[in-house]
Amino acid sequence: QDHVGPKTTSDLLFKGAVGGEARGVYSGLIRVRKGASGTNAFQTNRNLVLSEGAHADSVPNLEIEENDVKCSHASAVGPVEEEQRYYLESRGVPPTAADRLIVLGFFDDILERTPVPALRPFLRAAVTEKLDKELR
Repeated sequence: QDHVGPKTTSDLLFKGAVGGEARGVYSGLIRVRKGASGTNAFQTNRNLVLSEGAHADSVPNLEIEENDVKCSHASAVGPVEEEQRYYLESRGVPPTAADRLIVLGFFDDILERTPVPALRPFLRAAVTEKLDKELR
């Protein structure tokens, strides 16, 4: 996200999930150059770690050369939340199915942001296929 002109906006949401022995690294940068006053820039990275052997790193960065801006970045890395799993399991959902529902829900807002609605079912199917292989 490189802001050069005034009154520009960006909003990046990047999500990932790692399983098995996978390692994921996210490195993002919001740069607001001199003269880009009035910029609004946001960057969020969220990662789910689905197995003991998997690892994810998140490195969001800000490089601000202007004063009149609103910029933020956020980052989170962790496993499926136990409270979410417990809620589903207490209603009779088996553990693997609970994890599947939680992870699919985790990615749903990304899929809904896809600017070409016709692509959403294909992307959702790809995420589901990959997830089902991981949860076996």
